[in-house]
Amino acid sequence: MGSMYQVDIDQMRAMITKLNTAEQSMRDAMAAMHSTGGADNVGTKKLDDACNDFQKHWKYGLDQIHKDIESTLKGLDDAMKNYEEIEKALADLFTQTGGDKK
Repeated sequence: MGSMYQVDIDQMRAMITKLNTAEQSMRDAMAAMHSTGGADNVGTKKLDDACNDFQKHWKYGLDQIHKDIESTLKGLDDAMKNYEEIEKALADLFTQTGGDKK
């Protein structure tokens, strides 16, 4: 146990922000695909069917990624709050015991 463990809360916040942005971008992409009304007039029936099949698979994949991102965000948010509480409690303890005086 000789090594020191550190958590950079600002980096955790940045990661949460990036994940939120990525998740929103995926939602925007799905909304844009839905707004086209499907691929019924792209070309031949075979091409239309292929495009619609792709869109369904894309939606399924994005839905799965969305669930994973939500779960990850909740875990990161919970961990960040716990670390902040621990840091505050330690700071309060040092202040009460005079640990910050030289």
